[in-house]
Amino acid sequence: MNFVYIVLDTQRGDHLGCYDYWRDVSPNIDRLAAEGVRFKNFYASAIATGPAFTSLVTGLFPINHKFYLTPWNVANAINFDDDIPVVAEMFWDTKKYTTVAFDNLINFRSHMKQFVRGYEYHINVTRTSKWEHHLILADHVNERMLPWIRQHADEQFFMFVHYWDPHLPYNHPDEFRGLFKHEIGNVDDLKVVETPGGYEFVPGWGMLDLVYEGDENRSIDLYDEEVRYVDNAIGQLIEVLDEKGILDDTCIIVTSDHGESLGQHEIWGHAVLDEATIYLPLVMRYPKALPQGKVVEGYAQQTDIVPTMLDMAGISSDLPPMDGRSLLPMIEGKDHGPEFVIAETGYHRSINMGDWKLIRGRGGELELYNLHDDPAEIDDLSQDNEAKAKELEKRLLDWVEEKLNGREDPMPDSDVPWTCYVGNDLKPDSRLKRS
Repeated sequence: MNFVYIVLDTQRGDHLGCYDYWRDVSPNIDRLAAEGVRFKNFYASAIATGPAFTSLVTGLFPINHKFYLTPWNVANAINFDDDIPVVAEMFWDTKKYTTVAFDNLINFRSHMKQFVRGYEYHINVTRTSKWEHHLILADHVNERMLPWIRQHADEQFFMFVHYWDPHLPYNHPDEFRGLFKHEIGNVDDLKVVETPGGYEFVPGWGMLDLVYEGDENRSIDLYDEEVRYVDNAIGQLIEVLDEKGILDDTCIIVTSDHGESLGQHEIWGHAVLDEATIYLPLVMRYPKALPQGKVVEGYAQQTDIVPTMLDMAGISSDLPPMDGRSLLPMIEGKDHGPEFVIAETGYHRSINMGDWKLIRGRGGELELYNLHDDPAEIDDLSQDNEAKAKELEKRLLDWVEEKLNGREDPMPDSDVPWTCYVGNDLKPDSRLKRS
């Protein structure tokens, strides 16, 4: 049994066909979902890139792995605990798996060693020590990865694949440009629904009156073209696995580190805990052990992926406890999942529970939203429904206290300018103006 663990950078859950997006952006990922398992309510454990990827390879929340920052442009900013194992080490130490990564997170200005540990082959497609990480295209990854698969198809391998697409800059090839074209000022080419809260809403875009039309460098059209482009790269990967006769012997996992605000709340980037940023995809295909076309309804998170892979591989000895848990019981219908999910940044924590969501700032400030009525998160109910806000705050603080177990909270106590790219430089006049 092989594992191909694919993390798309900045991929929103609601911008994939298998998650009911209204554009045809992801035929290959949709195929994987149709032939495997899709988690309907999958959430980030950490935002943004640095902490998210750390949770994705450790099974821990930042409150336990203590990596809250994304030091992409500052040297010697932070280190990582050598005593916390990462997933590649767990597979490599069995002496049964060849471990390989196609990833360049080490090219952040502050080199994050947790992303290179445990790999027999670590293939950095940047091909330089300079911090030019965001410019890497899916084609650059596949140019290195597909030949590797052909050469090592007779080995049992654990493969980690990081595609930067659909992260900014939107630098996808010309053949994928112009696939999607929203007509400026026209709402007829959008899917518009009426929310229970009484406003018009475009799924995947946000509140209609706050939709940003974009420009030649940044638009939802360009974002969706990037999604289609990286989906095509995944299709090439599937073809090579099939060509070598190992497709059905390989567990393929597709997920994301975080989403993108795409102009809502005057933010383009991914620094906050809005649903646009924390609601993510998780698709798994392995026909020898997983059902076909299964949709799992309960909550799941990034921290659950590592324990799930270890469970599937039968790796369990001498491993430290993790925050996540295997998702196999949920897939088998033996478990309905947790009652709520938590996400963290270096500034905030959030809790989702049913229709309700609470965001709590580092200083104790609260935001409360009813996601059923208000999917765009524009109506803060923390003052109007103090009882619900306090109920969710207590659950969140109880979770924090349980995780800390007497330790000091590792969340940073001061702002840092290099946490991640926020992109809150959008101009009000770029909002949709109906024709």
